[in-house]
Amino acid sequence: MHNYYKSIHVRDDFFVNPWKVMHLGDTLEFHNDENWPGKRTINLFKTADKDCIDFAKYFAKRIADEIFYGLSKFEIDIRFHKNDTYDVDEANYGWIHNDGVNFAGLVYLNQEPSNMDTGTSIFDKTTEGVFEQGDFASRKLLNLKQQVTEQYLIDLKNNHSNFTETIRTGNKFNRLIAYGADQWHRPNSYKVETAPRYSLLFFINKAEFEKVESKLSLTSDWSET
Repeated sequence: MHNYYKSIHVRDDFFVNPWKVMHLGDTLEFHNDENWPGKRTINLFKTADKDCIDFAKYFAKRIADEIFYGLSKFEIDIRFHKNDTYDVDEANYGWIHNDGVNFAGLVYLNQEPSNMDTGTSIFDKTTEGVFEQGDFASRKLLNLKQQVTEQYLIDLKNNHSNFTETIRTGNKFNRLIAYGADQWHRPNSYKVETAPRYSLLFFINKAEFEKVESKLSLTSDWSET
């Protein structure tokens, strides 16, 4: 179990110049995929663009130095993301899921007032239902072709009925949120004022930590079961 199991981190004003970061994203191509709603770039480390790779290295180092302290070895996937929006309002709320990596997170890049309804929520699972990433044909139609079918709305409602929201983080410009990716989570409403909902996503896997010795003793009755 890694050091940040079940953890959540929030850091405001993360980038010194978020407008420069946004401009970098706007120079890239975005595409849909059956595994996620909205459009993403490829992993910045997979581009042939020197600016993208330099930025990805800078971002990865800051995550290791400032967010997941002690992170020494890891793989990271970094992409810009723009959410699609749909005429059926119920479809503008994300699918509750967890990710098969160690950590995940994002930086919000919409220049507008903070909004509690368009950020990210963490959930507790309250049933035995199983929801894998590629389970539902209705999700693939939504993700690839932006088709909101009746079956998708049924599947989405069923998905949401298996969870209870425990934490809600507002969408605030230049705010970073990071969390242990085994936790159930979703993006909340995609309908932001300065559409599309724009973010920088990251996923960390194969994480290894340096052991940091503390000068304080942790021996305590409180550590006993």
